[in-house]
Amino acid sequence: MCLRMATVSVAFAATLFQSPVHAGGFGALDGWDWLASSREIQGATLVWNDGLGDGQDRWKTGGLSQSVILPESSLGSVHWIDDQASALEVTLRALLMTPDNTAAAVADGDDRAFAQYAGAGVFLRTFSQPATAPGDFGIQGLLIQTDDRVGIELGWQGDPLPLFEIQEAFHGMTGAGGGRGNPANSIGGEPLVNLEARRTWRLLAEGPGRDVEFAPFLQTSLGMRENSLRVGGDFFVGSALEGRIWGSDPATGAAFSQASMPRPGTNWTLFAGGDLGYIASDAFLDGGVTADGPSVERRDLVGRARAGILVEHGRVGLGFSLNWLGREFESQPEGQLVGALQVRVRF
Repeated sequence: MCLRMATVSVAFAATLFQSPVHAGGFGALDGWDWLASSREIQGATLVWNDGLGDGQDRWKTGGLSQSVILPESSLGSVHWIDDQASALEVTLRALLMTPDNTAAAVADGDDRAFAQYAGAGVFLRTFSQPATAPGDFGIQGLLIQTDDRVGIELGWQGDPLPLFEIQEAFHGMTGAGGGRGNPANSIGGEPLVNLEARRTWRLLAEGPGRDVEFAPFLQTSLGMRENSLRVGGDFFVGSALEGRIWGSDPATGAAFSQASMPRPGTNWTLFAGGDLGYIASDAFLDGGVTADGPSVERRDLVGRARAGILVEHGRVGLGFSLNWLGREFESQPEGQLVGALQVRVRF
């Protein structure tokens, strides 16, 4: 079903592109060959904040995601999986969540707790070789590729993390707003361990000067931090999409480019997408797992939407996206909008 929906989404775009080779001299197979043989280690940084979105203090107030992609060729000469280009993804991230009414206690359950979190993860990324979409999906110029990500994140929630103090310094506060720097109603310290898996189907139509890609996905998270199932998709239009690894920030769903093959000149990408998640548990809203903290009546179904732009020139890439996060608990008056800035530098 996902593949049929994706085919319909790109069918019109595919008819515009008659050549399977990108006008700039690179095609999807060139991109896959680069992923399979590259020894270049690349990093990407994503910073998100509610001040970059709707400008209001919300539940998810700010965070950072740092990723490093290590292709299998950079780690040795042994090929990991037949017919796949593989890489190791290492992530570091931190985020801070605050109640709406920071001047009041939340013991009555009307608002959620303060929460701070930092985690590190290791994930296996595998990419199948792009091939012409088979059978009923055989639209001229349309290629299909699977992108798999599976791994584990080890994290810590609560004290002694210094994120509240960092926020207080950033806002220039000294205990204002109900004690932001050291809130008494924060979730206590505890470890959180999560397994994550995601399968993305990438349907790519290449053409002169621009590529079009639709990427539906299925994602699950299992463990102490969050138990969830998400289904969604992202639509990309750009001057060069082949040979690229995309990431997604777990807290906001913000998409960002983690690695790409070297290209001359300036290249651009526009992207938009969304997802719907079934959330069975969330340690940030349920008051923690082993630590005490106020909990709220959580919503089981949560939607998210996003749109952004990425511009790359030589070894530098800059991007920005707006990310709408639907209501996550029943007493939340509305969703929120956060902005995310991504930076990539190839050394």
